[in-house]
Amino acid sequence: MSDPDERLAQRLTEQDETVRVTQDARSGGLDDLGDLGVGAVVINTQDMGRAVRFWMRALGYRLRDNDVDPDFTVLVHPGGVGVPVSLQRAESQAGEPGRVHLDLYTSEQERHIERLVGLGATRVTEWDYPSHADWVVLRDPDGNVFCVVDHVGE
Repeated sequence: MSDPDERLAQRLTEQDETVRVTQDARSGGLDDLGDLGVGAVVINTQDMGRAVRFWMRALGYRLRDNDVDPDFTVLVHPGGVGVPVSLQRAESQAGEPGRVHLDLYTSEQERHIERLVGLGATRVTEWDYPSHADWVVLRDPDGNVFCVVDHVGE
């Protein structure tokens, strides 16, 4: 067991690190950011046509280009707001569990869940939801998970 001075030195070092991490989090690490930002969310698909139809109707997005490219297609919001969604052809099926997913925020959760299911999404019933969950997990037609979150806009 270490002496009181060593324990105090350890606590102060830990507190310094906590303060440094907190300060970095508050500033967002913007010092070196430059023009770096999220340019698109990329979703892998085995069926480009199906994915384009689903995500255009799910999000109200449109094609950025005139045609659907069978390997890579970009969807954008018609008003030019938000992050584009890029659809990329993949040979393999969606992995388990997905490492990245979309959270779709809405104040009309049930209505949108039913609408998305009608477009081809499936509700994930085997998910281990906590009792306070304000989200519902769905799968797009390719099996990629995404959530519909009950969120009242501010």
